[in-house]
Amino acid sequence: MRIEELTWPEFEELKKRVDTVILPIGSVEAHGRHLPLGTDVFAPLEIGKRVEERLRGLGVEVFIAPPVWYGHTFVLDVYPGTINVASDALKAYVREIMREFAAEGLRRIVLLNGHGGNHSPLVLAAEEVAEEFPEVEIWLINWWTDFREDILSICSSQGHAGQDETSVMLAIRSELVKMENARGERRSSRVRVIRKDIGRDLFPDGVNDDPSLATAEKGEAILSVVSEKIARLIAEEG
Repeated sequence: MRIEELTWPEFEELKKRVDTVILPIGSVEAHGRHLPLGTDVFAPLEIGKRVEERLRGLGVEVFIAPPVWYGHTFVLDVYPGTINVASDALKAYVREIMREFAAEGLRRIVLLNGHGGNHSPLVLAAEEVAEEFPEVEIWLINWWTDFREDILSICSSQGHAGQDETSVMLAIRSELVKMENARGERRSSRVRVIRKDIGRDLFPDGVNDDPSLATAEKGEAILSVVSEKIARLIAEEG
C-alpha cells in the first residue's frame, strides 16, 4: 500500500494491523552517459513494489512510503546533474521521517537503499531512532551488496552504472537507457582517497564497471531474486 495514495482515515485504520513500512532511498547522480540520473531511486522503488506484491500473495501487508530522492554523493558531485546532500542533512532528514513512523506506531522500518554513499548516514540515523524508540526495529537493506552473491550468479561483473545496475534499468525503464553509450571499466584505489575531484579518477564519465553486457533478462532475474528474498525475510519475521 502506497502511503501517499491513502486518506488519513484509511491510514489510521490500516496501521491497526500493518506494522511495517518500506522506505526507498536513493540519489540523483551521474550514472555514466547511458543511465538516467534517478537510477538509484528507480531500482529500490521497483524492488519495493515487487516485495509488496509478493507479500500480498503470502497474506502479509506492508506500507510503501514515498521515496527519499536525494542522497549523499560527494564523489560523483564532479558531474553535472548530481545533487549532493551533506551527510548530516541526510541523516537528520531520514531520522525525522523514521521518528514520525515510530510515533505512528509502526514497529519495523525497512530502509531500502539504492545508493552506497547513503550507508553511513542511514546507520547513524537508525541508531538514534532505535535509541529513542526501543520497541522499533530498523532494517537497512543495500540491495546490490546484501545480495551480491545472487547478483554475481546472474552478471559477470558489478559496479556503479555497471552490468548489474544497467540490467536492472533495462528491465524497469528501458526507454531511459542509452546502450549505445554504455561503456566503462572497473577502477579501484588501494586506500580510500578523499579528494574533491576523485570521482573523475575512480568513476570516469560516472561509471565503475563495464555495462556493455547488460540485458533486460539479467535485470529481471536480479529484481526477481532480490525482491523474493526480501519478501521472505519480512514474512519470516512476521
